[in-house]
Amino acid sequence: MVQRSGEATRGGGSLFHAGLTGGIGSGKSTVARLFAEKGAITLDADCLIREMLAPGGRAVAAVARAFEGVEGPDGGIDRRALADRVFADPGARKRLESILHPLVVSERRKRLEAIREERGEDAIVVSEAALIFEAATAGEFDATILVTAPLEVRRERLRAAGWPDGEMDRRAAAQWGDERKRPLADFVVDNGGDLDRTRREVDRVWEKLRERSRARG
Repeated sequence: MVQRSGEATRGGGSLFHAGLTGGIGSGKSTVARLFAEKGAITLDADCLIREMLAPGGRAVAAVARAFEGVEGPDGGIDRRALADRVFADPGARKRLESILHPLVVSERRKRLEAIREERGEDAIVVSEAALIFEAATAGEFDATILVTAPLEVRRERLRAAGWPDGEMDRRAAAQWGDERKRPLADFVVDNGGDLDRTRREVDRVWEKLRERSRARG
């Protein structure tokens, strides 16, 4: 049986832990911010990885050994050089994921435990992570939320942020499409429209998360 995150942290207070995922350009960070406005505590896997790849970070030594030439002059990992390497080579990307994913899970559990100690069963945590289903980490969460948006909307957002189409395509190739992830998710937030519409979607899902949290006690 898969042990869910809330079950893993019981004994002195539990918390409800939701995983937030979606394809590149879907607007996960916007949705995470809206959940934070509702009262969620948010964690971001990308931020955890940045910390791990910074000078003195937990992943620096292992990544530098696995990928020659990606260590920067400051002793951290040059994330641009690393991205150029792994998104051009599926085998290299898998190797990097095998290093980073266990570390992310470990660090996230530490932070959940700290939140549990401080807030106990009052907290709903929303963890943003791009590869929840691809990395087979859905069992870490009490519920999963998929953020969706039409492909052209996602392209427009990334173009506006200065991304070339080729870079988006390379990143998207590392992720499953919405049609594959949708049946696996507990909830879906449609972020293909304006902010007010997305806010209503978040309001709807937030109430469902609160219901589940209360029902579990």
